[in-house]
Amino acid sequence: MDAQPVSSPRGLWFDEFEPGQSFRSATRTCTQAEVDAFATLTGDHNPIHTDAAFAARTPFRGRIAHGLLIESLASGLAWDMGIFRETIVALSKIEMEFVAPLRPPSEMSMVLRVLERDPTPGPKRGWVSFSTEVENSSGEVVLRGKWLVVMQRKRMEPGGASR
Repeated sequence: MDAQPVSSPRGLWFDEFEPGQSFRSATRTCTQAEVDAFATLTGDHNPIHTDAAFAARTPFRGRIAHGLLIESLASGLAWDMGIFRETIVALSKIEMEFVAPLRPPSEMSMVLRVLERDPTPGPKRGWVSFSTEVENSSGEVVLRGKWLVVMQRKRMEPGGASR
């Protein structure tokens, strides 16, 4: 079962993530204009992404979004869930597998699942490992991966209250 995104102004602390917990994002559309802008920004002008005539002659039979664009958009979807707001320290590691093409314009969403928590690196922070899946509008996984995220722990105030 997917948990609902957090609606509070603050995200979840390290200790509030539980293995097995999952979060589903809202959907957003990946557009050809975004693909073109990403090509310009990165310099990756592979015609499979930018040239309709060329892409039509490939096994994909049309333009597809850059895999790294999909991952970048997924990070925005994760941020919009609210679970990292004011509690994330850093996204430390990303692993990804490009499973299927995403053809713009196409709706996409993501699911984050908590795999484990590791209390390292210390009393103020901990590592949370997530599996990630980005799905198209048909629910087909187009990108699968894993994130290692450094999260803040709740701080104890004088008198024992946490914040």
